[in-house]
Amino acid sequence: MWRGTAPIVALCGTTVVHGADRAPVRVVRYAPAPAWVIAAPKGSDAPTPPGAPLRLISADQQVRVTDRGQEEYQATKLALLTPEALAAGNLTMTWSPANEEMIVHRLAIMRDDQTIDVLATQKFTVIQRENNLEQSALDGNLTATLQIAGLQVGDVLEFAITTVRRQTSLGERPQGFMQFPVAGVRGAYRVRLIAPTGAGIAFRASPDLPQPVVRDMGLETERQLTLSDPASVTIPDGAPLRYSIARLMQFSGYSDWPAVSRTFSAPFVRAGTLGTTSPVKAEAAKIAAATNDPAQRAMAALQLVQDRIRYVYVGLDGGNYQPANVDETWRRRFGDCKAKTVLLIALLHELGIASEPVLVASKGGDGTDERLPTPAVFDHVVVRATIGAASVWLDGTRLGDRSLTGLEPPPSRWGLPLRASGAALERIAPIVPRLPSRIQAVEVDASAGFDKPGKYRIQVTLRGDEIFGMRAQLAGLAPADADKALVAYWRQQYPVVEATHTSWRFDEANRLLVLGVEGEGKVDWDGDATEGHTHYLFGAGFPPPDEMKRPKDQPQDVPWANEYPSFTCYATTIKVPAAGKGFRWSFSSDPMDRRLGGISYWRISSFDGVTARMVKSRRVEVPEISAKEAAAIPNAVPKFDNNKSYVWEVSNKGRGDAAKAGVDTSSRFGAFSDFAGAHPPCQKP
Repeated sequence: MWRGTAPIVALCGTTVVHGADRAPVRVVRYAPAPAWVIAAPKGSDAPTPPGAPLRLISADQQVRVTDRGQEEYQATKLALLTPEALAAGNLTMTWSPANEEMIVHRLAIMRDDQTIDVLATQKFTVIQRENNLEQSALDGNLTATLQIAGLQVGDVLEFAITTVRRQTSLGERPQGFMQFPVAGVRGAYRVRLIAPTGAGIAFRASPDLPQPVVRDMGLETERQLTLSDPASVTIPDGAPLRYSIARLMQFSGYSDWPAVSRTFSAPFVRAGTLGTTSPVKAEAAKIAAATNDPAQRAMAALQLVQDRIRYVYVGLDGGNYQPANVDETWRRRFGDCKAKTVLLIALLHELGIASEPVLVASKGGDGTDERLPTPAVFDHVVVRATIGAASVWLDGTRLGDRSLTGLEPPPSRWGLPLRASGAALERIAPIVPRLPSRIQAVEVDASAGFDKPGKYRIQVTLRGDEIFGMRAQLAGLAPADADKALVAYWRQQYPVVEATHTSWRFDEANRLLVLGVEGEGKVDWDGDATEGHTHYLFGAGFPPPDEMKRPKDQPQDVPWANEYPSFTCYATTIKVPAAGKGFRWSFSSDPMDRRLGGISYWRISSFDGVTARMVKSRRVEVPEISAKEAAAIPNAVPKFDNNKSYVWEVSNKGRGDAAKAGVDTSSRFGAFSDFAGAHPPCQKP
């Protein structure tokens, strides 16, 4: 329900750790609230909804910016109404000891006319736990926990703390956000920001909030905004992410995006400076001696960083925006996105290739341009190199890149180059996915007869970063155990197929993983010898597009988000048995080649009387479409061919070919193996 100010999001992680000149603070302090804090807002008198587990009386967030850093005060008052609400007594607090302090002011229970001071008998226990070790992340954060003893239904619980964030040596400036609830939860909510007058702290509230009350306090300026019993925010159905940013207050000490760029450029320059005896110079010399081609040099440098430096996010003692020194990274052979970026740029510069670090958002970053300038909207950094006249995006945290041709921009709407002179926020144009992320090819030989098992050959071709984890799992198993794992996988995917042989291979050159199975199983036939048989080909139909209609109480002019990027392909072949007495075979499958709502649908098919073939693909080509484009979809849906392709027996008494018109008998479908190759025939030539 309540979120405090946003700390800087760590690059390559989600942890806030900054460099600091003081010793780490590894204990929880207990002290009265600071003098600048004011009393909590009065709770609402509105009735509590029947059956509500708790009642939020007040939620208070107060932030004070000073020349030493930021103090962030939070206080919550809750009435516990049902047993489910007692979980509120399980308290946890997390902070970064490198530059933060955690101070507890009050933890009390009001029961009838009695006030119980919990801190008189209980204190927080401090533990260190690395919550993201499975993602190769070390952050050094501390967690304090306390289980309130004796909590009862009917109690009112009060809890107040301050997090002190000290200023760092990186030149970072004050920044943060304060979020009001978007759900309609009754209670009194307040945010309060105090900042030095004339310090250049910009402030912005989202359009759905009233303007804060501003008070001149002499040396400081106060902004305060209170909401009581707010209604739920209407988020347009299916809208891009930026339309869900609501009831947000943000402040920032950065004057513009170039100021952010300049601030964080300096640490990258320092960390990437090579000494005369740096071993990285020798590595660059080896690459230079092997080729004069800039593209090949860049690829060799990227391959070195990806393959020889393992990924570990390091947020210990100042590691969020402070990259490790390039020689240190080379020595220890691990690093996060910052360290890998610095190493890659150092290699490229030694090779005479222009390059720069660019901050990006791994989750897309939609709406970044509508926010105040802040590095907090970014969580990743990549390299943009110039090869000839072209820009090439290089990501040292990926694995298996072997060609510059197949590299794509990061999946971020916006990027911020880090330059000593400063750089503006740049839009990163989305591209149409070049190759399918998943291809399913199925061959069925049903020629033995309707009542006989069919022979199956199936393969799934996968692309994407997740295939490296799958390869590691399979490669780490003994062959017999890998076979058992694959048999279980295929049984789940195709229960009718009894596997007789499984296979897997990793294609290093084309960055793909191929899983295969051969076996026997029942072939699904509808009908019988009297009425004729019908078989629907695997994966041969298209689900119709969503109609993209919003309720009348929602804005109708807002764009619609697509599941971008997505590109899938299916290829199915079936060899039919001899037609029954009095029947002959026919085939129903309309070709498809159309684009609707930013999605391309394509299908070809053929039937020679014995073997039916079908290839189809669905490719999402843009992240979003306009409301006008979406308005045309409902009229198109009734005409959209979502029918499956099928073979069916028809009576010999009819005349002519009973196959539906439009079946493509001249298309080139490619061999089964082509769908696991570099150029799968999954789209219009």
